Amino acid sequence: MKRPGIVLGILIIVNACMWGFAIIMCSRALSGTGMYQEIQPILGGMAGASTVIIGGGMASLVTLLRAEMDEQEAK
Repeated sequence: MKRPGIVLGILIIVNACMWGFAIIMCSRALSGTGMYQEIQPILGGMAGASTVIIGGGMASLVTLLRAEMDEQEAK
């Protein structure tokens, strides 16, 4: 992996887009109501997806960087 900064930037942008979508969907679900129960599944699902994308992406990035460092040390 030549540029881990680019991958990290993409992960952050995707995460921000997901949360933006969650906010828009919550506003549509709650338009004209006063019920918090309507947004709990949306926010919970998006929090889970955010954790998987950012956590998994960061873990795979670290694994790739470690493998690359080990490869360079072996040379």
